[in-house]
Amino acid sequence: MAYIGQGIKQGTFKVLDTSGNTYNGSNTTFSLGTQVGSAAQLLVSHDGVIQKAGTDYTLATGGTQITFSTAPASGASIFITEISGAVGGTVTPSDASVTSDKIADTAVTSAKLNSAILTGHTDIGANIADADLFLVDDGAGGTLRKTAASRIKTYVGGFDVSSITGATALAEQPAATDEIVLSDAGTLKRLDIKHIQNTPAFHAYKGSNQSVAHNTVTKITFDTEVFDSDGAYDASTNHRFTPGVAGKYFLYYQMKNNNQTDYIYSRIQKNGTDIHIEIHYTGADVDDMARGSRIVDSDADDYFEIHLQQTKGSNQTVEAGDQDTYFGGFRIAGV
Repeated sequence: MAYIGQGIKQGTFKVLDTSGNTYNGSNTTFSLGTQVGSAAQLLVSHDGVIQKAGTDYTLATGGTQITFSTAPASGASIFITEISGAVGGTVTPSDASVTSDKIADTAVTSAKLNSAILTGHTDIGANIADADLFLVDDGAGGTLRKTAASRIKTYVGGFDVSSITGATALAEQPAATDEIVLSDAGTLKRLDIKHIQNTPAFHAYKGSNQSVAHNTVTKITFDTEVFDSDGAYDASTNHRFTPGVAGKYFLYYQMKNNNQTDYIYSRIQKNGTDIHIEIHYTGADVDDMARGSRIVDSDADDYFEIHLQQTKGSNQTVEAGDQDTYFGGFRIAGV
């Protein structure tokens, strides 16, 4: 049969089982046998008369009971039908009537969360304790779970006093690659220990005598290393110190020679150019050592060598030995 008017709305109609209710003219509240979200979802017939939601009846006990404004008479005929779906349009549930089972897992979005969830709560008022709880997203299943602060601290490497006092003591000199933690203007950063050590550092000496010609600037070949922290001193080929790390360095040297009646000149050269010259007189009653030291500014690829010049008139000997002829240096940390 043809129909003129608005389209028929689809929905679900469910007659509620209220057979257990007893109407005696005094009771006003009765069980619905289920939970209903809103009084408007009910179609209530009282002795054949349709009742008005909110006026003739309301919901009670979280939507599981109905309360009539007037107690049904003894033997009253009451039919209650629950309507759900599109028929009723938008429905406003009664207070405390929506359970978690009625909310889809993804239904509540961040746009529906009030910032007062955080700002409206009382501040903890103290440092976070290990037993305090947090909510985390279990990434494996997308499920919210609780976890104690102690677990978070363990995961992120929590740093407090016990991190130091409870740690195993380092029983040896820190390696250059060992790391410490410091605050860089409030931001924690790790730092290789080598950056606060006086390294690169080295000390080398002459393992055998070396002849130096008259009035000739001659590089002294310190060929035996005592130590070389970063492999920055070349004791076999060029006999030079190449720091590899920019900074300021303290260099020192000593050379023993057998020229006891004339002047000798010791030199520190940087990249082949004199940057330090000392004049030594080695008379018969004077110390025959040529010593010197200098603080130098170095780029990573600069190199430093020690040279000697003597004016005796013939070849002279620079004598070997760690106590007699040596060259060393180290980086000045913090400068």
